Amino acid sequence: MNSLLFLAMMISSLSTPDLELARESLPNELLPAQSLAFSRPDECLRLTNAFLKRLADHPSQVLGNNQSHAYREPLLNYRTVEQVNSAQLLKGFCQAKAGQGESAMRTFALALEAARQEKLPGQAASALYLQARLLAQDESRAYLARPLLEQLDKELNTPPLYRHALQVYSHLFEASLAMSEHRIEQAKQQMTLAQQAAERSSEPLRLAWVNAVQGDLFLLQKQPELALGQYFDALKRVEESEEHAFLGRLTGQIAALYRREGDLKKALSFASESADHYQNQGDPRPLSEALIELARLNRELGDMNMALVYFFNALDLQGDDPSRSETARLKFEIGKTYLQNGNLVQARNYLTAARQAYEFGDSKEAQIDTLLLLGELHLRQNESGIAILQLENALTLANRIGDSLRQRNTHRLLATAYEQKGYYQQALDSYKKYHQSSELSRQQEAALYQDGLTEHYQQVEYQQQLSQLTHELKQERSERQRYQWTSVVTGLSLALFAWLFFTLWIKLRTARQQNKLLGKSLQREPRSGLPNWQRLLQRTPVEIAKRRQSSDRWYLGEQGDKAFDDKLHYLLFKVPFLADCRERFGHQVASELEQQFGRYLAAGNPPDGRIYDLREGHLLYVIPQRHVTDLPKLAGELLAWLHDFPSELPLERRCALGIVSYPFLPKAAGAVDHQRLFDLCFLALAGALQLAERSGEAVWLELAAVDCQQAAFFHGDVWERCLMAIDKGLVKVNSSHEKQWVEWHELARKQPAGVVDHSQ
Repeated sequence: MNSLLFLAMMISSLSTPDLELARESLPNELLPAQSLAFSRPDECLRLTNAFLKRLADHPSQVLGNNQSHAYREPLLNYRTVEQVNSAQLLKGFCQAKAGQGESAMRTFALALEAARQEKLPGQAASALYLQARLLAQDESRAYLARPLLEQLDKELNTPPLYRHALQVYSHLFEASLAMSEHRIEQAKQQMTLAQQAAERSSEPLRLAWVNAVQGDLFLLQKQPELALGQYFDALKRVEESEEHAFLGRLTGQIAALYRREGDLKKALSFASESADHYQNQGDPRPLSEALIELARLNRELGDMNMALVYFFNALDLQGDDPSRSETARLKFEIGKTYLQNGNLVQARNYLTAARQAYEFGDSKEAQIDTLLLLGELHLRQNESGIAILQLENALTLANRIGDSLRQRNTHRLLATAYEQKGYYQQALDSYKKYHQSSELSRQQEAALYQDGLTEHYQQVEYQQQLSQLTHELKQERSERQRYQWTSVVTGLSLALFAWLFFTLWIKLRTARQQNKLLGKSLQREPRSGLPNWQRLLQRTPVEIAKRRQSSDRWYLGEQGDKAFDDKLHYLLFKVPFLADCRERFGHQVASELEQQFGRYLAAGNPPDGRIYDLREGHLLYVIPQRHVTDLPKLAGELLAWLHDFPSELPLERRCALGIVSYPFLPKAAGAVDHQRLFDLCFLALAGALQLAERSGEAVWLELAAVDCQQAAFFHGDVWERCLMAIDKGLVKVNSSHEKQWVEWHELARKQPAGVVDHSQ
């Protein structure tokens, strides 16, 4: 939770736009300086000092407020006091960004004095506010911001500043200070005032800052879900704006919350947005921090290469004279990444450099973390002696500063190092210390968790009591009026309910009828009007299930002496003129032809069978065995029936027919479902098409498994297995023509070894 509070204060302690207050009435020649305030504050300070020095050397060029309104000469070579004071505010801001806090305070004091003398209330309020913000960054001097905020409140109570941005930001700043001191009620009061002022102004940026700080308050109250909602509301208000500093901090905060919740992919997405915003802003310091966070997320997700890219980019941003602590931190992270990636040589180089920098800076915690990683590295290289030296140094430092967590981690690694070296007694002692420390830490965490849980429950109970009292008060005020309108509202409600019920019943009835008609139309082929694949797939599993039960009863009744006589014959036709009629005759003529053909089939359809239009020239005729006395004769009659379709168009009438019966394996009907059955039908049709092409006549071809055939043979790809069964004589081939003409191996999906493909 401490890290969470740090993240909250990172955004709320300085929760106002920086340059919006410092660029009022800024001279044109200082606009470049203002744009460099974040990325190059030293250059901004140089340009601002040059401007102020030029005016100090020529005081006649500075006009008072009254002069600027009455002056008749061109003002190209003159500047007003308000512009000069804006330059002073920009100078103080640049000094603060450059780390010159005391100089910035003096500059803001001069700007405040000048603003009061020249009666510039907006600049006076800005100077007070910037001074208070600068003091709040130093915890030891944060209390000095209170008197400045009291003066700021007096300034804001004057009529000229009723619409000023500080009407919102001053309350947000006071709420942030209250949050830093855990004064929750005072923070809520200030947030209410800020919300009211922001709503009066209707400025999206001010409303967004209110949402952001409200999210910080929820975060402080251990309500991360509500905080996340506020952050998203703030993001929605200004996501299309150019407020990159605010958007960078906001998306970075959202990424930190998602990382805390364990959603690393979302955290990575928002961290990337944060880095993009800081890149557009041009400030290298927050951009470096954003890149480091982005690198850590990539490392946690296992993408070590991207993590190293971001770490090295952050290292490049340190400049020619980087801070030793920041450089050491980056080298530590790079070494840690190389260690996790298995590049022990580079890991040793960067971790050694980080340790030396930390020793120079006397950073004990960082030295311990680096020594622990170096110890782990030497353990991986089986250099247990060096690892023991590193880890003992880490333990000495951890004992010196009393860091229990780092002591525990050191004991754990020392136990492994001693064991690897063969010092089993020392390893046992380290293991004992590790387990003792772990148990003590677990007990402390449990106690802290219980305390936090109790505090949370008390807060929830307080909120519930407050809500209940508020609700009772409102209920008492509206009770008399509610009773007066109860009878009227009840009567109207009943009438409305009856009308709605009747209306919905009519709509439901109409929708059911439409749904029924739609279901029927979906099961009809629109071109021919015949049942289609939808109807076939709806009906086939039911028919197959019935035949499967009949086959099981026949097989269990040990009636193997007579053939199974309750089959379904599936006759799959290929009508060539249906496949290419649009290319030959055009869309309109082809549509009329298909409709005529559909009517012809529907009119001549035998009552004991069903025809389905499967498109692409495929027709399927399904008929039970009990209605067929002679299957070859029926096949010939159906082919002749299709051939006699009356049409004056030159049609290709040479049809092909593939026949398969179900159950395909009477003793194991369940081995072939309807999907595999259709594969067999198309395989039979493929053989018939070969015969039709060779003979130039209409052809039918039937595939039938021999009676003794086992179901296990057809396990797997039924197309390939059936081709193998035909080759071995396990599946009979009956045809109206010479069945030896069929080249079954050409139908295989994979050509068998030794067969040469002449098509290439």
